[in-house]
Amino acid sequence: MDPHERAVSCWYRVVGLVSRSHKDLAVEIIEAEIRSAQHEVLLEAARLVLSGDAIEIACQLRDRAERVIRPTGTGNVTSNEETR
Repeated sequence: MDPHERAVSCWYRVVGLVSRSHKDLAVEIIEAEIRSAQHEVLLEAARLVLSGDAIEIACQLRDRAERVIRPTGTGNVTSNEETR
């Protein structure tokens, strides 16, 4: 399942639970999704580290982290330069 489909699926599960006053279960689902995403990221990082040059890999990981926090094409401010 791609990340967008996964997010949509999680959204519908959580919204359904919250609307039926099952907030604790909704929070548990969100926590599990975060843990799962962290697990996938760490496995990908380990794979990258084993596959090549450390400096190049560090740059790739930093770029990926920045894209996650500040996705391109969403109209969000992506750097301090744009806020001036």
